[in-house]
Amino acid sequence: MSPAAFRTTPRALVPVPGHAEPVRLIVIEEHPVTRVGLLSVLNAERDMMVLGAATDLDDGLVLIKRWSPDTVLINAELTSVDGPTAVRLLLERAPGLRIVALGQHGGDEEIHQILEAGARGYLLKSAAVREIVVAIRAAHAGRTCVSPQARQRLEGRRRWPDLTAREREVLALLAEGCSNATIASVLEITHGTVKLHVRAILAKLGVEDRSQAALVALQRGFARMPSWR
Repeated sequence: MSPAAFRTTPRALVPVPGHAEPVRLIVIEEHPVTRVGLLSVLNAERDMMVLGAATDLDDGLVLIKRWSPDTVLINAELTSVDGPTAVRLLLERAPGLRIVALGQHGGDEEIHQILEAGARGYLLKSAAVREIVVAIRAAHAGRTCVSPQARQRLEGRRRWPDLTAREREVLALLAEGCSNATIASVLEITHGTVKLHVRAILAKLGVEDRSQAALVALQRGFARMPSWR
């Protein structure tokens, strides 16, 4: 979300629908500037009660236990946990929770997995503030809301052959720079089996070597870029 979006945002940016029910919301966002901006915007909406903000998933789970919100807006790329896992853990704690994820680098596979995990919405952080407010209201009402940019990435997913669960595991480790021997040790499979998986992955992704496969893995969301924060 660009700083300019906040500078030009008036209070109560999006008119409240007449049938809208109050939204009890928490925000999970580790970046201070983005977190403060989101709180400023969402607190201005008359139908939204922001109960609290957390910097990571653990703090978010504490807030959920304390305040019992009905909706969560979460950074899909937290340092400590990947987006799909975060969504699953939130729903384990509060099965009826409505979750909207905000991502910046999400590839088609990551977006797909986050929605499959149970999120009601996914938007890129470049989305306009109005889109975020509308998505939160839609999720609260039980509807799915995916931004046009994220939907475009999902549509591009159709041209890729599906990888098996094991191939995804191998690809994620490959993208981290692991050797075949290390992958075999981590997954407790034979070196020969790893070679077969790597060969199948290269063929399905249409790439020639491990470096190209790793790049595709990062772009599509099968693996995450190592964080140095």
